[in-house]
Amino acid sequence: MTEYSIQMASRLSGVGIHTLRAWEKRYQAVVPQRSNNGRRVYSDQDISKLRMLNELCGLGSSIGSIANHSSSELEQLLAKFTEKDNKQPSDMPLTSVTNKVVSRDALSHLLLALQAYKLDVISHELNKLIGVLNPREFVFDVLYPLLQEVGAKVKQGEMTLAQEFAIASIVKFHVGHLLYGTFRNTRHSDKVFLFATPENNHHEFGILLCALMCVHYGHKFFYFGMNMPSEALIQAIAALEANYIILGTTNLMPEYVEADLNTYFTDILNGLKVNQKLVVGGNGTFAIDRFHRNPKFQYLSSLQHFDNLIKDL
Repeated sequence: MTEYSIQMASRLSGVGIHTLRAWEKRYQAVVPQRSNNGRRVYSDQDISKLRMLNELCGLGSSIGSIANHSSSELEQLLAKFTEKDNKQPSDMPLTSVTNKVVSRDALSHLLLALQAYKLDVISHELNKLIGVLNPREFVFDVLYPLLQEVGAKVKQGEMTLAQEFAIASIVKFHVGHLLYGTFRNTRHSDKVFLFATPENNHHEFGILLCALMCVHYGHKFFYFGMNMPSEALIQAIAALEANYIILGTTNLMPEYVEADLNTYFTDILNGLKVNQKLVVGGNGTFAIDRFHRNPKFQYLSSLQHFDNLIKDL
């Protein structure tokens, strides 16, 4: 039986570490085993259940109402949602239904192309999808499930790290063109977003996808990428008068420790004005209890939660 750490369980399921712990403590959504040194150890069945819970929450279910369902019950709930999606309501535009079908087919084609190392096919397919889908559809229906699936296959030994790096570089190329190609477009709000990852954090896909969501909703944004020192970030926040500072976190790097992240967040919060907010996502480990009462701090457990945050601004 394959065993996963909480970091890998978070990455494979899409559930943030803090959310995962809360689901365990409050609802016993999953009950992981413990290793000899007391660390949580998750099974393939745990990962599968967490994925379904995360997807159902994204579709509108409350975790309290579904946490104790069995995996088969969760599968039935998802099947009902899928059945609804496959029906075309009278008030749903034909293009929305068509785009969902296009996205599902494209995801399958992209994975097959990656298995065969047909990188030119991947690039061509992504370029076509950009012309068909809006940025939000591109994120939720293609990029996010694609990256999740590739990460899971690498962990399971069905794909190689070389394939993961290949898809990562192609995705970053196309997303970069989307971000900077729309930078001068007319904005629909006066909110300013700034995206970065903390120093020593080299995983940027979370903030890349969130930046695309800003494109979709017409928010002005500045993308600074990964590994940004706190002093430089504070200077940028002040100069650009950003309303929301979005930080993506992971703890996959060996030099990445909780104390560093706690200090980093403290420094940023001390540099913010009353009308500015630090929004943190990802599976980085930090002392959330130290920050959650600060009105200038917000933790988001998923991409869906970020979507909910910005669509009504």
